[in-house]
Amino acid sequence: MKVIVQHNFRDKENDLVLRTVGEELEVSRKRAEYLANSQLVKTVEDQKGGDPKSPIEAQG
Repeated sequence: MKVIVQHNFRDKENDLVLRTVGEELEVSRKRAEYLANSQLVKTVEDQKGGDPKSPIEAQG
């Protein structure tokens, strides 16, 4: 699950790496819920689908 850091924090599960505001991380759902409940990150919904046409085909 993708999350975006809202407040700087040291990541205890990754050798105390400093996570800075705006950084995007890929974490497990359980870890995302824990960090979101601590108000350290904001979860990002996975975007599925999208524009099926290539830019060349879309030019018309």
